[in-house]
Amino acid sequence: MKLSDKINDDLKIAMKNQDKVSLRGIRAIKAAILLANTDGSGKELDAEREIALLQKLIKQRGDSLDIYIQQGRNDLAEIEKEEISVIEKYLPEQLSLEEIEKILNKF
Repeated sequence: MKLSDKINDDLKIAMKNQDKVSLRGIRAIKAAILLANTDGSGKELDAEREIALLQKLIKQRGDSLDIYIQQGRNDLAEIEKEEISVIEKYLPEQLSLEEIEKILNKF
């Protein structure tokens, strides 16, 4: 299932459940997908570009989170944390350090 299809399905569910936190995060992803599809590059949004897109969204929110914490804006920092947690759900599971070491030891 493509990311855009999964996002559309989850958006409907979040709207039905009136889950404001999920709605914010999912809408941010949907907007980023729309921008990527209409950026004029003509490239299809494949799995690799989807992952890069999600990582970029998380990095942007992480940078904003740091700024809000430095400025003492805990209300805005909490919103960024919530959106990061929603976006992370759509990334593939990362390998643990032990799993990486096992793979490297094979070579």
